[in-house]
Amino acid sequence: MKINPEHKMWRTLVRVRRSQDGVGVELIIPGWHVKQYVFCPVQAIPPDIFKDMGAGNRYHVGCNIGAKKAEDLCFDGWEKE
Repeated sequence: MKINPEHKMWRTLVRVRRSQDGVGVELIIPGWHVKQYVFCPVQAIPPDIFKDMGAGNRYHVGCNIGAKKAEDLCFDGWEKE
């Protein structure tokens, strides 16, 4: 069975553009779209990772970078770079 590229999770680098306290973060995902930022809600980020997030921080995360639209992106397996 072949996995749809839009759903396959790839380990990729993300950079925090801006953190919105208690709400989520705006991320730049160079492996997906280098000039567009994406909002990631706090529910998609482990609490121990979210508490230290700030502008400019980088993380490795599993992400379906084959997605065509920002709202279709999923995140899993956050690691501080």
